[in-house]
Parts: sequence; C-alpha cells; structure tokens
Amino acid sequence: MILVHILTNDEQLGEEIADFLVEDRLVVDALVTKGVKRARDLAGKVVSENQILIRGKTKALLFDTIDKILKEKYGARLPTLYSVPIVHMDWDQSAELREQTKQV
Repeated sequence: MILVHILTNDEQLGEEIADFLVEDRLVVDALVTKGVKRARDLAGKVVSENQILIRGKTKALLFDTIDKILKEKYGARLPTLYSVPIVHMDWDQSAELREQTKQV
C-alpha cells in the first residue's frame, strides 16, 4: 500500500483530481491540504510558492494506472505525482482499502 502525493498550484485542478480519484475508486480517500509551502531551486534562485497537496491511500499496483490516467487527462498540466510507501497499517483498515479500491 502507498500514499499517492500530488502537488499543484491550481486549486481547482487539485480538487478535481481528488474527486476523480475517489469516484473512480483509485484511492480510498483523498486529503486536500491547501497552503502547503514549496521551496525549490530554479536556475540558482530559491523560489517559494503555495501549493495544494492531495494525498490518497491506495494499492501500490494502482500507481501506474493513476499516472497513466492523469497523463492522458491533463497532459502538460500534469501536477507533480509520486508515492510514499505505507509500511504498517491496521489489518482491518488494510482489508478495507483492498476491498474499496479497484481490483488489479
């Protein structure tokens, strides 16, 4: 199991993606956190910007599907997308996650 992390500076896009992932059963739930500060180096200059972070619990096997669908749907507007492993999880919650997400 993993947490999918999606970062965007487009609030409407972030909420649209969160709703889509839940409705299509690609994640069990989506947490949308606004006002996340992102600092990065752009051409030797540190730039800070506000971002929206979407996190969703899912099966690791669904990551490639999520990536492919979001690339097809948003193309060049595809936000930053990566996953973080869930190392430990309550057994009942783990079973619920497997049951509530798409079969792979």
